[in-house]
Amino acid sequence: MNQLKFLLTLADTTKAYSWKVDGNKITGVARNGADKGRPFDPLTAACRYTTNKTYPNTKRGRQSAARVLGLSKLMSNSVQDATQASTNRGHAQVLRGHIKQVLGL
Repeated sequence: MNQLKFLLTLADTTKAYSWKVDGNKITGVARNGADKGRPFDPLTAACRYTTNKTYPNTKRGRQSAARVLGLSKLMSNSVQDATQASTNRGHAQVLRGHIKQVLGL
């Protein structure tokens, strides 16, 4: 899966999650299912939406979710950096803008 497919998958999650920017982190709260009310980041939310498997919001959980989605390690690290706003330079910042645009934030 490349960046465009990931963003399109993430755009489909807007009805299943309530998305917000909490501090500098982009988080979504599940609206349905057994995980209703539980916070997710964009990577684990996209994986839960497409595969119905839940992964924790830890680095290991995000890497497992990325592996299931078919994202490269570089792409999963970029999504993680973009979600947490850990840097304001380069690809992570551009990706953060794309994620916010797709989610309507």
